[in-house]
Amino acid sequence: MKRFIWLFLTIGLALAAAPVHVVQPGETLYRIAETYGVPLEALAAANDIEDVNLIRAGQRLVIPSDPSWPEGWGLSVTPWPPVQGEPAVFRVPEGVETVQVFNLKVPVASDVALVPVPADTNPGLYPFVLKGPDLKGELLVVAGGYGHENIVLSEEKNALLDREKIRAEKARLLEACGPWTPEVRWQGPWRWPLERVEVTSEFGTRRSYNGRPGGWHGGVDLRGKEGTPVYAPAAGEVGLSDELYVRGNAVILRHGLGVCSGYYHLSQRVVESGQTVKRGDLIGYIGMTGLSTGPHLHWEVRILGQTTDPAAFTRSELWDRLAPARATGP
Repeated sequence: MKRFIWLFLTIGLALAAAPVHVVQPGETLYRIAETYGVPLEALAAANDIEDVNLIRAGQRLVIPSDPSWPEGWGLSVTPWPPVQGEPAVFRVPEGVETVQVFNLKVPVASDVALVPVPADTNPGLYPFVLKGPDLKGELLVVAGGYGHENIVLSEEKNALLDREKIRAEKARLLEACGPWTPEVRWQGPWRWPLERVEVTSEFGTRRSYNGRPGGWHGGVDLRGKEGTPVYAPAAGEVGLSDELYVRGNAVILRHGLGVCSGYYHLSQRVVESGQTVKRGDLIGYIGMTGLSTGPHLHWEVRILGQTTDPAAFTRSELWDRLAPARATGP
């Protein structure tokens, strides 16, 4: 809820001042917000500041602002400003072949590029290039307001945190997601993969395991008893159905436009690689296989290999923004 409140506050702010402010000795966040005409909550959220009384001299603050490129480009980016860990839709002028940003080359389909904003992207300005006309601009990214949690693992489960095995498994996941393809296999907003939705760990939550930093949560965890049915949230092709070392029984669906979704720790899989599924088809049952402290579903969505918030795909706003690209789908 916190993220949606501050995102609402930041959208539509028009600021002529510089988008980055360096804190001077004696300055307060209240005074800086007043100087730029920005709501205090929006300024704090854009910079991932939990306590508005704690800022330091020399700290660089991102000032939420409108896009900085010329209107004549015919470029729009939504939502604005883009948020850590959430997809951004670039509607680009004719002739643009790829959008290069965050060290990614995002292909364009029907003048639309679906760009993942990595969850570990620091708030700030990032250069981008529209390849074709080679137009160069800067993209403002604001913080996602993610929380923190520590996962306590038994010695047996902790032994699964072998870095080499984790890297090898990730490589297999990326291969299973397949290459970027222009078609949009799904129609409309996605459903949730469970009939009853109770999120126990949100996407982007910064994690540690037994007190050791462990990156961020790359999906959402959904509560459910072992044996609870898991359904495909959208149409796609099964890219993987197998038992993995860390993620246990796993199913990966390919949805087109560089999007794939994963369903992990299943007790049982009921689909096979290469199979086509429709929205609402049964794909497996909740379990606790692999690196899991109890029965639940870990639901993950990737765009071009980057994890992104699955909940974004359940909202109609994203589907509406993809209108031109979805014309290439079935």
